[in-house]
Amino acid sequence: MFRLFQIGWMALTLTLSVSVAAVPAWSATQMDDLENALMCNCKDKCGKVLINCTCDHSKKMRKDLKGHLDSGLTVKQVVKVYVDEFGETILSAPTKSGFNLSAWVTPFVALVIGGVGVRQIMRKWIKRPGAASSGNAPAPSAESAENKQDAPASDFSSRVKRELDRLED
Repeated sequence: MFRLFQIGWMALTLTLSVSVAAVPAWSATQMDDLENALMCNCKDKCGKVLINCTCDHSKKMRKDLKGHLDSGLTVKQVVKVYVDEFGETILSAPTKSGFNLSAWVTPFVALVIGGVGVRQIMRKWIKRPGAASSGNAPAPSAESAENKQDAPASDFSSRVKRELDRLED
């Protein structure tokens, strides 16, 4: 019985020591999340994300954020406090709702439209001059189709011969 009590006491002590050691790591993760979510709002308008900023104002902001976290607020609540105070410009990324959703969607739409445009241009560049047919041309017969199979090769050969003759002159 005493042995069971001893094992239980050791397990409780170990659990408490691990949980106390994990609190600073969890707090540091929360602080990193906040610093990534917010921009530095110094008077110089450095335009840096708070985690990358080294100005004096960023040090004051970090101290304020740490105070908010120590008071028991979550990361989302602290971000909301700052958005309420400074507006959405304090955020490092636009929200994913309302008109701001266009900031997330527009780059992908532009890539798709650009890809389709490049594809169309490439098709026009690659198209052979004789491949385009006019609407009023008569339908080819079976005999002319057989003759046309040899036509591209002979057209190419005659063109190469003309080019070589020009070079010799």
